[in-house]
Amino acid sequence: MAKSYGATDIISYRDGSLAEQILALTNGEGVDKVIIAGGTVDTFDDAIQMLKPGGIIGNVNYLGSGDSVKIPRIEWGVGMGHKTIVGGLMLGGRRRLEKLASMIATGRIDPSPLITHTLHGFDKIEESLFLMRDKPADVIKPIVIL
Repeated sequence: MAKSYGATDIISYRDGSLAEQILALTNGEGVDKVIIAGGTVDTFDDAIQMLKPGGIIGNVNYLGSGDSVKIPRIEWGVGMGHKTIVGGLMLGGRRRLEKLASMIATGRIDPSPLITHTLHGFDKIEESLFLMRDKPADVIKPIVIL
């Protein structure tokens, strides 16, 4: 699915360290930007390691557990590597939903390839939430049609 949206390489946490995979793909150079959209407080360790000096990590992942976030000192450039971490969730509300709906209606974005499960009826909302929570291998995004 990612390749259909323009990705050139695919890696998986199931295949070992993400940082090691990225560094292998980039001949040890690392990447300019990292988006953390899942994982745990330990995910920052890999992100810092694979990031070039001057790079940016954007975190949109909710870190709901753990006492601290691990930042590897040497890979962070001992604080002098100009590696920036920014975080926050997208703003919500009516204006955001109207903008997204407009982009879909005008064909600017097509989310349909991401929909893997179509459920019908108000009583299926809970099932769709459990699909997102449990993340079976075949789910990307469920949709409930009322």
